[in-house]
Amino acid sequence: MKVPEYYMTLLQELSEGTRKPPEGISLSQQEPLPRAIELQQQIQGMGLPEFLRRCAAQDGTELDEDELEALKPENLLAALARDPAPTQTPPEALEDLEGPKEPDPPVIEEPDDPRSVYSVLLDCCSLDEDLLRYLIDVLQRNADKEFQKLALVTTRKAFPPEALLEWLAGLESRATREELICSAVMDACLDRLASEDQKELMAALLSGDRKTFELFRCEAPELVHLPQATFEWYAENYLDHYYPIRYLIRFNGIRLPEAPR
Repeated sequence: MKVPEYYMTLLQELSEGTRKPPEGISLSQQEPLPRAIELQQQIQGMGLPEFLRRCAAQDGTELDEDELEALKPENLLAALARDPAPTQTPPEALEDLEGPKEPDPPVIEEPDDPRSVYSVLLDCCSLDEDLLRYLIDVLQRNADKEFQKLALVTTRKAFPPEALLEWLAGLESRATREELICSAVMDACLDRLASEDQKELMAALLSGDRKTFELFRCEAPELVHLPQATFEWYAENYLDHYYPIRYLIRFNGIRLPEAPR
């Protein structure tokens, strides 16, 4: 069996609870979406090739060892996005992806739900730097069908890139007052650093490096007069709410729609 197809089958069966996890994987979540996030986090810790080997040993599946050794997470997701396993893809999702008409953006019934499909997609892609680059590349190329297949792989639901961008544009509409202050101030800080071409400092701040932030806040004109601007304040109101990913998307020239009012 091809590795991408086998991986797709494993993700679905383990997320749905219809397959016993391999040795070293322990899943406590019961619902499919949070269970999928928990699974992806543990796969990252174990390593993708080792995860696939242990699953293959469970059921006697033969996988190409050379293909496993050369496997990279972003290449696997790219392969799945190009050619998801046809036997595992819901027929109605395939109709949406292959039909001539553009699918309608999904209705966000609970936009502030931390386990929404948009959160799941971003959490999965954030597990690996290369996966995040792949997501940004897909958005930059406006590869609609490729993005929808990527969404289907990671969240089990196909939706267009515009839906994700609209959700990110509306972060402030679901924010607390302190979060609004923090996001505005930190975006301004990052914009200034971008204009000064201080990319290494930007990367350290966006990655959540505590020491970098604490040194930066003592000098940044945007922060020196904010007594509440501790690292905990930054983490709680910026890092934990997808603002870093949104900033990276904007920084890479991807336009977000106008924020809802």
